[in-house]
Amino acid sequence: MLKSSVTPTPPDGLLIELVTPLTATGDLDAEGLSRLVERVAPYAAGIVAASPGLGEALGLPDSVRRELFSGLLKQWPGPGPLFFGVTADTQEQTGDLIQRFEAECRSRHYDYQIHWLDLPLWYHSNRGLPQYYRQLLGTLRHPLILLNQPEIIRERTRPWKHHNLRTAVVKKLTDLPEIRGMIFRGKMERFLNYHRAAGGRPDFAIYEGDESRFLTRPGAWGIISPGAQLFPSAWQAVTQACLHPEKVADLKLPQAKLWQLSQQLLELAQCYLHQPAALLKTALQALGVIKHDTTCPATVPAAPGLKKKLLDFLTRMEVLR
Repeated sequence: MLKSSVTPTPPDGLLIELVTPLTATGDLDAEGLSRLVERVAPYAAGIVAASPGLGEALGLPDSVRRELFSGLLKQWPGPGPLFFGVTADTQEQTGDLIQRFEAECRSRHYDYQIHWLDLPLWYHSNRGLPQYYRQLLGTLRHPLILLNQPEIIRERTRPWKHHNLRTAVVKKLTDLPEIRGMIFRGKMERFLNYHRAAGGRPDFAIYEGDESRFLTRPGAWGIISPGAQLFPSAWQAVTQACLHPEKVADLKLPQAKLWQLSQQLLELAQCYLHQPAALLKTALQALGVIKHDTTCPATVPAAPGLKKKLLDFLTRMEVLR
């Protein structure tokens, strides 16, 4: 059973999704991780780590993911939660990984605001998913956030028909109080269907996982932003303005400046859209946050032309740092 005192409603606002810094040999870059956390901590309502896409978790050795989790338990100061990816290739491996992390939390007496982040269609079909989660969640102390990321599911050769969670399944999953929300990527029509399916759970957070859509049509509970690793203060200001326009005056920034920032962030997001893990590591290396832009073997290396485009754009955004 979850302890409600340590699992409050997920925060709204800006959640910053982190790359996984690696050394030249593919080990965890602990110093780079520390600098990255220090960079985003003042601006984030929470952080997302070990995600299947940007965090490269599906291509990382379990030992590196466990070291990443241990490092974040030491370094993430809060007060917002840590959203940490637990998806593995099978439901048995996923369950085992969560139990290992739960055991580490107990051994460290760390009980504050961790949410497990899972992409269930990577290893499970829609059929029987509520029953699977009902059994799994009964053994955990910390809540879970779902991922709907059809672009990642398409990469996996499976006979299952659906790359998205079915709306009827989402409705059943919202009956499980241990599931606190979802990070969504996909078509707007499905996004709206999920909102209707979760209508009986006003505390069920649905975060926008597409930066470009958030910047052009802000909504949802908040935004999961990988680009905020580069310019966290700018992303924080724009997110607050998008979600709480009635409080724009509190930001002490002219509306014209906020508009300019949002347009620059939108253009920046297009620079790393198709190869985010590799390109954002290149950018973070250029900014001196991490020493290497090493990616795991499963990640497609950044194309030289895209690297140049991104780095050229960074030089024009010096004012945002």
